[in-house]
Amino acid sequence: MLRKTLVLTVALAALALVMASCDNDPQQNRSVLSIESLNENVAPVVSDVLTNGSVFPDAVTVVFQNRPYSQLITTAPDRPYGDFEIYKYRVEWESTDGSTPALPMYEADMGLTVPSFKSAGASVIIVTWENKANPPLDALVGANQEARMNAKITFFGHETGTGRETTIQAQIGVIFADFADPAP
Repeated sequence: MLRKTLVLTVALAALALVMASCDNDPQQNRSVLSIESLNENVAPVVSDVLTNGSVFPDAVTVVFQNRPYSQLITTAPDRPYGDFEIYKYRVEWESTDGSTPALPMYEADMGLTVPSFKSAGASVIIVTWENKANPPLDALVGANQEARMNAKITFFGHETGTGRETTIQAQIGVIFADFADPAP
């Protein structure tokens, strides 16, 4: 009888442990989303406010990596559980030159799936044409000066299967100027 009680107690304890590990608690993550590279690890971004008389947005490439939180995790690769869906990003600006006001915050939708145990990348616009066509950047057109800022980019997503929300941030410097146009 004592042996049956002991076996039952161990079985219940094991079941409780399994149920606790299935909780959507951020401390019990099965996988971790990280940024493998931003702008191919080239910084700062050089942003021309006017190119051959036209204004163009600036984009950077971001590559995410979805890796297991622990080597003890046995989530099967190529299964939807543990994939991350990145659905939105936000760009917030900070002036670093001491004289140029920061650009307004910019937010945009995106749709990127980062499968379990894999990497995935996307191009995201960090400087819009509206940013370049309005103050403070429009004052750089024809001027022999530059503005320096840091872009803080926050990506928003969730893990499929659990719906667990996640955010991940990166920063990159940007130099704005009216650079010489390339020869035609």
